[in-house]
Amino acid sequence: MRWDPYSLTGDAKFNVFWKRHLAERERRILLVVGKGFDVRALETARRLHELSANVHVWLLAFHNGQQDSAIRRARTEKNVEGLGKLFPPERIKEVDINLGGAFEEPVASRQTYEKIRGAGDPNAYDDVIVDISAMPRMVAMTSVAVLLRGLDLAAATGRSVNLHVTTAESVTADLAAGQGSLRDQVSFVRGFSGELTSQTTKNLPHVWFPVLGESQRDRLDRIHQKLTPDEICPVVPFPSREPRRGDEIIYEHRELLFDTFQVEPRNILLACEYNPFEAYKQVFEAMDRYRRALNTLGGCKAFVSPLSSKLLSIAVLLACYDHLFGEVPGKRLKVGIPYVETATYADPVQKPDDPFELYSMWIRGEWEIVAQTAADAGMSDERNV
Repeated sequence: MRWDPYSLTGDAKFNVFWKRHLAERERRILLVVGKGFDVRALETARRLHELSANVHVWLLAFHNGQQDSAIRRARTEKNVEGLGKLFPPERIKEVDINLGGAFEEPVASRQTYEKIRGAGDPNAYDDVIVDISAMPRMVAMTSVAVLLRGLDLAAATGRSVNLHVTTAESVTADLAAGQGSLRDQVSFVRGFSGELTSQTTKNLPHVWFPVLGESQRDRLDRIHQKLTPDEICPVVPFPSREPRRGDEIIYEHRELLFDTFQVEPRNILLACEYNPFEAYKQVFEAMDRYRRALNTLGGCKAFVSPLSSKLLSIAVLLACYDHLFGEVPGKRLKVGIPYVETATYADPVQKPDDPFELYSMWIRGEWEIVAQTAADAGMSDERNV
C-alpha cells in the first residue's frame, strides 16, 4: 500500500509543519484553489502568506452557464478580492472550467482534466498544493488525480515534485454550503470509469462501495440504477467527531439501503472520518478482499462513490488510484468512481465563524523517500499525526 506510512498534518500543527517545510530550502509553490463562494476558500492561502511562502496561484474558475444569485456572487467576489490582497495579480492565473449546463451532459471531470493539463507545467515548482475547500467534488478529485498521475510519470525522468492536498474540513459548513438540485446523469472521475459499459467485461460482477454522508438518498438511487451492483458495501464514517453520526446516517437511509437495495448488515464498513489515510487503507483493503476472492472467477469491477466529506473523498481517490496504478499482486480490479454532480446550487447559509479544521495531506514527493529510508532502517515515520 503506497500511503502506509503517510504524512498528515492536522489544524493545530498546520503552521508548524509548513514553517519547517519552507525553512528546509527555497521552494517555489503552486497553489491550486477554487474560485468559489465557500467561506473557507482562502484559509490555506492566508496561512502560506503569513509564512512568506513563494506562491503562484492557479485559480479554477468553474461555471455552469447559469446566473449566480446575489449572495453567491458577492461571496465569490469577496474571496477573489481577498486572494488579490494576499498575492500580486501577476502571480494569479485564472483557469476557466466549464461544468456544463444543468440539463446537459456532465463534463466537469473531462473539462477539469483538460484545463489543468493545459494550464502550465507543475514540474516547474517544488511543491504543488491543491486546496479543495471551495471546489465542487468532481473538480477537486479530478484536479488531484491528474496532477498526481502527471507528477508520478514525470518522476521517472528524475524530477520529483511534492504534491499536497489541503482542505478546511467541517461537516457543518459542508451541509450549509447550499445543496441545490442534482443532475439526472451519473458521471465518473476521468480515468476511473470501471469499464462499466465495456462489452468485453460486461459479465464481471459489480461491487459498489458508497461512502455515506447526510442527505444522499437521491444520489444513491441514481448511482444504483446506473451500476446495477451485485454486491453493496456501504461505508460509514466512524470514528467521527460526532459519535452518533454514523448511526444517524444509516438510520436516515435505512429504507433505501435495507428494503430497496437489500444490503446485508454485515456488509457495512467503517472508515475514519478525520484521517483520510486510515480511511484509504480501510477502503483499499475492502476492495482488495473482493479482488482476491473473485480473481479465480475472472475478477470483478469495484465502484466507490464519495458521498461524504472532502477528506473521505480524497481517501476514495487514493484507494482507487492505488488499485489502478499501485503495486498490486495478481490481476487488477476494474475501478470506477461514480458520482452525481450538483446541477444548480441553493444559496449558502454558512457563517464566517463556522468552526473548521485545516488539514494538509502530503500525497507524493520527498516524504516517500524519507518514509522508505525509515522503513529500511526499521524506524517509524514521525510525520504521522
